[in-house]
Amino acid sequence: MADLTALRETRWPAFPTTGAHHTVSAALVSREWTGGRYTREAEAALCELTGAPHAVAFQSCTAALHAALIAHGARHGTPLHTPAFGFAGTLIGASHVGMRLLYHDVDPDTGNSIDPEPAPGILVLTPDLHGVPHTLDRTRVITDACQSLGTLVDGRHVGARGTHCWSFSASKLVSAPDGGAVTTDNAGLADDLRQLRDYGAEPGPARANALITQRGHNWRPSELSMALVTDQLRTLPALAMRARMVGTRLQTTLAEAGLWHQQTPAWVEPAWHKIRTGFYGRHRSKALRRALDDVGMPWHDWGTIPLPEHPVFHAYRGEEPYAAVSAALAASTFCLGTETCPPWTWTDDETDLVCATLEMITETL
Repeated sequence: MADLTALRETRWPAFPTTGAHHTVSAALVSREWTGGRYTREAEAALCELTGAPHAVAFQSCTAALHAALIAHGARHGTPLHTPAFGFAGTLIGASHVGMRLLYHDVDPDTGNSIDPEPAPGILVLTPDLHGVPHTLDRTRVITDACQSLGTLVDGRHVGARGTHCWSFSASKLVSAPDGGAVTTDNAGLADDLRQLRDYGAEPGPARANALITQRGHNWRPSELSMALVTDQLRTLPALAMRARMVGTRLQTTLAEAGLWHQQTPAWVEPAWHKIRTGFYGRHRSKALRRALDDVGMPWHDWGTIPLPEHPVFHAYRGEEPYAAVSAALAASTFCLGTETCPPWTWTDDETDLVCATLEMITETL
């Protein structure tokens, strides 16, 4: 019999499979800690999965985003259009570079960017919120795709065109101690990224001071993490399908209950990373949180401060109202489940119980 208290268990990251043990053991035996076979295999597997022609692995998605901005010409003072609603990690690299943040608001139905229509030469960095793809031209922007690995658009992977930054951290569908990557259809950009992740040295079998021709970082991924990533990329389609099924069931219930939910067009199939909900109003949303607590349904906050109001990322607010929807979403919505027991780990019975509970609670609020 399903029970809500079971949703407080630690189910994610999943226990390593026999195949994962074998792959990581092989990486250990190789004694090649960076830049080896599993980094190359993870990059090849990511290209095969997404359809992008080039992939460059990094030690984290944060590093991948930082490098992608620099490779696109970001320098101190370079303007960057970015949504006012999201996770601070998206902008860590931009903050270190010293970019000028130009915030724009988000779509009230999806939480994703509204097209800022920037002037030529202004960079745009925007996420696929919780697995729901943004609708901007992907060939013109840098996409923080850390939550959308496995998401499909018209049956094709969301990362097929443009520049996308991916995450393999512990809370993602492909999870390792950490790791990230950039996929791109720009060969020159991929070459720049390989140089940036390796001290700024020109790619090659050797590394020496004379080969460092630009400022770079030590952003190389661990072979042990890439071994785990390689193993999990093989099984991602099945897991993404599970996330899609559970997410679709929950989204349908949220819509019928009159709760805020992320809307998606018929041709988009998200591999749902988070299920965000709430009443579009702070006071009723607080009441919903209390009601969920009373019945033992776990939930967690995410993105509670609009980024222009964050003490680190408030550099430039733009014209008022710069973020009316972003502020409302940050104040009144939250995510179901926990990061260690996300919805894709729930059984069918547990998912049905959550849906029934949401229907029961919203009738009384």
